[in-house]
Amino acid sequence: MDVVLVSITGIALILAVAMGLVLLKLLREEQQRSDARVALLTAATATVAVESFPDRLHLEDEVWPSPAEPVGHAGLFATNQDTSPWGRRLAVAGALGAAVVIAGYALLPRTPGVVAKAAAAPQPLPLELLALSHSQEPDGLTITGMVQNPRTGAPAAQIAAVAFLFGPDGAYLASGRAALDYARLAPGDESPFVIKVPVTGTVARYRIGFRGVDGAVIAHVDRRTDGNSSARTERTPGGVAWVR
Repeated sequence: MDVVLVSITGIALILAVAMGLVLLKLLREEQQRSDARVALLTAATATVAVESFPDRLHLEDEVWPSPAEPVGHAGLFATNQDTSPWGRRLAVAGALGAAVVIAGYALLPRTPGVVAKAAAAPQPLPLELLALSHSQEPDGLTITGMVQNPRTGAPAAQIAAVAFLFGPDGAYLASGRAALDYARLAPGDESPFVIKVPVTGTVARYRIGFRGVDGAVIAHVDRRTDGNSSARTERTPGGVAWVR
């Protein structure tokens, strides 16, 4: 997207510079034509100064132009048949304005309204945790569960279940990760999962979460109906306290 915007901006700037040069050339040519017309008018209306006048004017010696003879220069005030240059000027100005508008639009940052619309986009529904259990083994902890994609949700794929283990003092001990048994979940589909976490220390509680293929956290809600929906402490064989 950034490459497209930069390309559009570069093309618009080049077009604007080209249109500006064309406009300057037209203005210079028009100025030259105007100077030429002024020079022609000046030359056509110039008169020869009379250094001296006779003492007497003899009317009979005066020569008056015949009414049939044209007075002045025939082409002095003739109408110029050339087309007006303002049409080309307006076309160049319009193209220049369009180039500036395109460049400004390309450089314009995203408005808050666009950001607000993006933020207001509907979020996917959270997964539903239907069952959860664990068993202690000599080399660690095995956590099993069942998760469901909501019936009104969107199709999901490549979801992994993640477990975080904590000690009695709340310190982090270890973590484990495993993909759901079913790689794709249509709306309403369920999938079991099994997470094996190697750990040697005393574990007081653990936390379950879900991640997407890109590592982003996927929200979930607890829908367990086995009486374990609220956190409680129980003793497993071996005397290790687990909170689930």
